[in-house]
Amino acid sequence: MKVTRNTPEQLIVENNPLWLAIFISLFGLTFFGIGMANLGSDPGMGALFVACGLGIAVGFNMIFVRRTQLILDRSRDLVELRRRSWSGYSLMTWQLRYLERAVVQTSRSGDNDTHRAALVISGGMDAGTHPVTLVYSSGRGARRAAEAVNGWLEAAN
Repeated sequence: MKVTRNTPEQLIVENNPLWLAIFISLFGLTFFGIGMANLGSDPGMGALFVACGLGIAVGFNMIFVRRTQLILDRSRDLVELRRRSWSGYSLMTWQLRYLERAVVQTSRSGDNDTHRAALVISGGMDAGTHPVTLVYSSGRGARRAAEAVNGWLEAAN
């Protein structure tokens, strides 16, 4: 996750997985290309590779590629969490006064730890912990997002 705006009135943190989309597409298109090259010599296997390549490129992009935008806005007393994927758009909102802090959630899988940022909402109908991104990922993005949110909240006090 990356901070795209940090002013006293507004904080915007985004996750735009462009490189993931490119990698998944190239991976699927490689199988597609192998299938196209083999359609003449072995139509059955060529068609299977073409179908699998398209399935990987389209299906995995639909499942894994999601643009996430977290907006904290003091002037509107609002927290907005926007998610856009191939399958649609979702928007979750909370009043800023109920945002207590951001935390980093960690998942352990084998020898690797993956992380995601989450918001702790302390009041209102949606009190609880809400993940910013739906998937866990490696790297410092989740920690960077949580530190940005917590720093922005502390700067108001």
